[in-house]
Parts: sequence; structure tokens; C-alpha cells
Amino acid sequence: MAAVTPTIHRSNPGLMKEIQGLGAFDVSACYSCGTCTSVCPLSDGKTIFPRKLITYVQLGLEDKLLQSADPWLCYYCGECTDSCPRKADPAGFMMATRRWLTTKYDFTGISKALYRSHVADWIGIALLSFIAALFIYLLHGPIVTSTVALATFAPVDIVETGDIVILGVLSAFLLVNVFRMYYYTVYTKTGKEIAFTTYLKELFIQLPINFLTQYKIRSCTPGDNRDWFSHWTRFAGYALLFVLAVFLMYEWQTDQFYPLWSPIMLIQYVAAGLFFFGLSAPLYGRIKKTKNMYKYSHATDWMFLLMLLATGVTGVLIVIFRYALLPWDTYIIYSVHLMLVTSLLVLEVPFAKWSHMAYRTFAPYFARLAELKEVGEAV
Repeated sequence: MAAVTPTIHRSNPGLMKEIQGLGAFDVSACYSCGTCTSVCPLSDGKTIFPRKLITYVQLGLEDKLLQSADPWLCYYCGECTDSCPRKADPAGFMMATRRWLTTKYDFTGISKALYRSHVADWIGIALLSFIAALFIYLLHGPIVTSTVALATFAPVDIVETGDIVILGVLSAFLLVNVFRMYYYTVYTKTGKEIAFTTYLKELFIQLPINFLTQYKIRSCTPGDNRDWFSHWTRFAGYALLFVLAVFLMYEWQTDQFYPLWSPIMLIQYVAAGLFFFGLSAPLYGRIKKTKNMYKYSHATDWMFLLMLLATGVTGVLIVIFRYALLPWDTYIIYSVHLMLVTSLLVLEVPFAKWSHMAYRTFAPYFARLAELKEVGEAV
């Protein structure tokens, strides 16, 4: 019988310190009693939340942690932290682990800089805002002051071209990061090869449902859909605003004044309502510390939420100033809005908080592929 070569995992002694630096302050207090796993609604025979991941970090098993999609399947219900007799905050550990994984998926090093340095956050925002302001200054059209002519001040073809360029560049960065996630969580796993048809079948089963419904959040809080609904309304608000900015730009940004109850205005009302309603829960929760998931917030969490709030408020002010026939106010707030949107999208989509929308969407798909590869069901 041929000898089996054991798998050797290299240990990173500094791994725990890295994770703690991203928010898991008390994970070293864990004695692996298993209480967190016993109360976690996600734990089953295949997934041991979150004790297995804590063990990886305590032992410095960086490669094992990288190979796991489990951190993205946790939606921070907080049961494990509430029940931990050692007050080790396993829920906060899972959040910090997701930040760590984000820095590992990103090949540019920008994520690591943003998560490790507040100065890098502010430099990034300032630099991108300055670049956006420079483009606005150089490319804006005639400034009409007799009325509000927003599409004249900001020509739609130029704005739309900018949208497409930014969308293409950010999508490229994010897709490379998602591929690196696939490399770690699926490709590096030992086992039998997966048939291409299985990749496609699981892709069409997993991704559309996960992306459109965000239903996996409900598994963390059985019988309580409030967190899921709050998250879904934020997602739906983003989605509607994306449709307006990319597919309906010529109808949305126009010098024509639509009636306040026209279809295009109604879409804006619904998008804004969903956006602000969904944003209210994480903002209020972090201010009042209503749940464990809100008791500790990394600086990048606050940056993301406040930039979202600022872009939402400036977007509403554009409409108000425009219909109040205040030309200079409209052009100025529109310019500020574009500066904020540019900073928010470029920093957050591929490199920071917003990237979790992609990683959480792909995590069940990659976890399923890894499972099929390990058990050899998909040859």
C-alpha cells in the first residue's frame, strides 16, 4: 500500500495579532469550549461555526483560513458572543476575519492600507475627490443661471462615459479579487476535478438567488427577518439607483422638468426611500449600540456608512434645489455629489466594505464547489 504523504501547513505566528488588529480584540480568551458552536444556527455536521476558524487563527494556520468561505456565510447574529463564557467575542472575530480576507483577496494592497491606516482612508477620499473636482472643472458645459440646466452644466454623454469607465475599471478589479477568492477556496483544495457543466449548473443555481434575495441572512436569525429586510432594502435602493445612473441616464439627468408624479420621479422616490430606510438600521444601531454587531465598528465601517449617507443626502438636495430653481446651488451640490460618489465607489466597491456584496454572493457557490471537489461527486 502506498504511503500517504501528510499535508503540511505552515504556521504564521502573527496571524492572531493581524486579526485582532482588525477588530477581534478578545479572541485570545477563547478556550475552545464549544459554546459558540452549539448556539450558532449555522453550525451543522459540515460547518462548525465559529470555533473551527478560531482554532485556525490560534494555531496560525493562515492557509486553512484562506481556503475557507465560512466567514462569508456568517451574518453576525451575535448569539455566539452573547453565550461565550469567556467574553471572547467570536462574532466580532468573524467580522475581523472577513476584513482580513478582503485584504488577502485584493492583489493591489489598497485594501490592506485602508483597513490598517485611518490616514490612508482620508488620503484616498481627498485624492479621489480632488480628481473628480478637476474633471468637473475641465469638462463642465455652459453655466446657465437664468434657469436650472443641469444637463447643460454636466453633459450627459460625458457623465455617462465616466460612469462606464469607472464601472469597467472597478468591475475588473473586483472580478480579479473574486477570482483570487475562488483560487483560495476552491482551486487549492485537494480532491477530484469538477466538471465544467457542474460549474455552470451550480453557478446558475447559487448566484442569482443569493444576489437578488440576500436570503442567506435569514438563516442567521430564524424567525426574525428584520436584519434581512433592512439589508435587502439597502441592496434594492442601490440597484434602483444603479439602473437610473447607468441605463436611464438620458431620462434621469435632463434639463426637462418632469411632473413630480411622473414615472421617472416615482422611481427616484422609491429608490431614495429604500436607500434611507435600509441605511437607518446600521446607523442607529452603531450610535445606540443596540446589538452586538454594532458594539464595535471599525473605522472603515463608519467611513462607508457616512459616505453613503452623504451621497444620499446630496442626491436628494440636487432634486430639491433643481425644482426650487436655484441654479448655483444645484450645480455646486451636484459637483459635491459626484466627488463623493467617485470616492465611495472607487474605494469601497473593490477594496473595502462594499466588496462584501460580491464575496457573500459567491461564497455559497464556492463553498458548494469545494464540497463537491472534496467528496468527488462532480467528476
